[in-house]
Amino acid sequence: MMVKIRIAVQGCCHGELRQVFDKVRQLNGSSPIDLLIILGDFQSIRDEDDFQSISIPPKYRKYGDFNNYYHDDSLKPPVMTLFIGGNHESMRHLMLLPHGGYVANNIYYMGYSNVIWYRGVRIGGISGIWKKWDFYKKRPNWNYLEENCRWNDKVRELYHTRESDILPLFMMCNSINKFDIMLSHDWPNGAVYEGNVQDILKKKPFFSRDIESRQLGSPRSWELLRQLKPRWWLSAHLHVKFEAEIKHISKRPIKKNDDELELQLSSDEDEKDDRKEKGDGDVLQSEQTTNFLALDKCLPRRKWLEIIEVESDESHKSYQDQDSFFYDPHFIACLQLLRKNQPISLNNMQYGKIPTDVDWQHYIVPRYVNGLQRQERLQTNEFEKKFFL
Repeated sequence: MMVKIRIAVQGCCHGELRQVFDKVRQLNGSSPIDLLIILGDFQSIRDEDDFQSISIPPKYRKYGDFNNYYHDDSLKPPVMTLFIGGNHESMRHLMLLPHGGYVANNIYYMGYSNVIWYRGVRIGGISGIWKKWDFYKKRPNWNYLEENCRWNDKVRELYHTRESDILPLFMMCNSINKFDIMLSHDWPNGAVYEGNVQDILKKKPFFSRDIESRQLGSPRSWELLRQLKPRWWLSAHLHVKFEAEIKHISKRPIKKNDDELELQLSSDEDEKDDRKEKGDGDVLQSEQTTNFLALDKCLPRRKWLEIIEVESDESHKSYQDQDSFFYDPHFIACLQLLRKNQPISLNNMQYGKIPTDVDWQHYIVPRYVNGLQRQERLQTNEFEKKFFL
């Protein structure tokens, strides 16, 4: 019998943790939920100083619910929770956790990018949103921003995705293990054309120009989607529910002779062609599908939370240890390679070595202990000591 885990997926949170948790608690009572994923705009505001680093007009600034969870160790969500960053985040907080870490009891931030295993499901994530003018720039240093009071000056660029954030995910495109889920705040820019475009234009007519110019979302995320081919890609940001099935068709010619065999990945245009009947010299095709789901923000009468069921790998160590997150060894290997070889870029790609004979105990994400969320630098230092030194 196939084993699936049930995951609650939340769109933009905008600080409404109690409302999200109450909904999950209600659903969990009728049919157990294994994990909650929040797709950004989490707004982890700890104190007054954090407001200077979040891109929200002053008149709309408020603490939201996070402050209570950060300071009270006894408060926790109804199920284990993962989240990525969006474009309305307390960057003064999240920049202290570049590789991820706990922000509250059983609430785990995935960092600028990450790949996590949980209960036999492989989950990748990329935080922030795409802006081409900042993609190749280095993100300002936390100490520089703090010591020189520059948070307000840089507040609208800190959450922009950098090449260094997404690069380790591209370095995993040779991965043997398939990605079950990928998370991004903004949409991959090709996703909209794979669903009902007219329906989204009825709901959001002001998207028309971006749709026509192929600028509704991130081109880099679309490239990543086409290469990783995850079973699910989950996004938020545009405050509308949208679904699409994205087909990936691998094409290879039937051998004309014993010495000739080539493999070719089709372009988007090729995939729209009618399939040929198999014959000598024709094409054998295999198809994979990515289910794309985008959700709204947490407001009344909006579609902001959905339950998905994802097939789990029962043989994986993370399925056997169901109370822990695990770092992905291949992702860690890519980070280590980047540390040693900075010239690697999207234009000078080098794939990360796929680890063998993995000691999974080494990759367990440390369990939450009281007060850990208030030791951001310690969490980052421990991660770097473990994997980079």
